[in-house]
Amino acid sequence: MPSTTELIAATIKQDTQRVSDLLNQGANVNGDGEGTTTPLMMSAAEGYIDIVNIFLEHNADVNIRNESGYTALMYGVESKYVDIVNILLDNGAVIEGKNDYGETVLMSAARNGHLDLVNRLIAHGADISATNNIGDTSLYLAVENGHTQVVQELIHRNADVNTHNIGGWTPLMMASARGDIETMTILLENNADFSPTHNWGGTALSEAKSSFNSTQAEELLRRAGAQE
Repeated sequence: MPSTTELIAATIKQDTQRVSDLLNQGANVNGDGEGTTTPLMMSAAEGYIDIVNIFLEHNADVNIRNESGYTALMYGVESKYVDIVNILLDNGAVIEGKNDYGETVLMSAARNGHLDLVNRLIAHGADISATNNIGDTSLYLAVENGHTQVVQELIHRNADVNTHNIGGWTPLMMASARGDIETMTILLENNADFSPTHNWGGTALSEAKSSFNSTQAEELLRRAGAQE
């Protein structure tokens, strides 16, 4: 019987015929055992859509988790292969659960700016309020990475604009530190609180002063009522 090593080697080479032959000869489509990174995970992470489809045709388990808590869906989202993510969702991939960093699929989609995917995951019941190991929400991660459209959509879906992570950082603080005027405006228009202080004593206003866009960011916060 062909080994998983052979199957993974064929996957890496994107040799679809070899992959099919090995599976037809009895290679284990789900790898060597629990906790390992499966061939499906690898093909999802690398964007090998044809091989993903072959594995699914051979009944690959889309919901196996490896030793890092990742599923094929998580790898697809992390690697920004939206077509593969949609295929996995169509084939029963679950959106619940977290990897070892406490990150959900929705968090990863928000962090990477996948608006359509964010909407699909929320429609499937993804938890907008979930936090990772350091207390970041999907909204915070979208703000941190400058994905304004995702920020706007998450707020539209009732994400908490005043959430804070274990360091006391709020989305507005992060947007201010980045000098992201558009995102700051959206947050303030949706009742973001500029008064909290993070664990190092900074506020949205003090972070704005240190941003590359400090003049505009500071003026925006002062017009909203922020003071020293």
